[in-house]
Amino acid sequence: MKGPIDFSKLTSKELKNLLANAHRAGETAMVIAILREMANRGIATSREFRLLTWNQEQVRKTMQPFKDVASAVQGNQRTPYTQAGGRKIGRPKDHPDKLWIDTYSAIKTPKINAEFLCYIKEPGDDPEFHLTIDHAHVQTFNADALSEALRSWRKLADRANSAR
Repeated sequence: MKGPIDFSKLTSKELKNLLANAHRAGETAMVIAILREMANRGIATSREFRLLTWNQEQVRKTMQPFKDVASAVQGNQRTPYTQAGGRKIGRPKDHPDKLWIDTYSAIKTPKINAEFLCYIKEPGDDPEFHLTIDHAHVQTFNADALSEALRSWRKLADRANSAR
């Protein structure tokens, strides 16, 4: 009887072949495990990450309406959208707060400083969306509640625009 596969002992080519086979067989847990190993080694690319439901491209598409709202705020002093938040860059791979995806949209005027963040700890995890105002956590949303989150974001943008 075979035990679990030790991915750390496989070559890059073997991992890629195993990934293709697991994907073809619909073995989602195996796909995620292989992609995590590939990500840890720094050999996974957007091509491989496309196999995941939530990847950087999906997050970018999901965050686009939030970016559009933030971009429309007159005098916005923050970057309306970035894919490289502080919990993604500048930390070693093994740091406990390191995130695979740390993307956010932001609005700042003299009256409001708000962020709508998307965090994914590691490949294969579901995203967490957070709304903060003045650096205080206000609400967490899951992917099913994004329409509610966008309504809240639009209200904040309206507040920011009316505060001028």
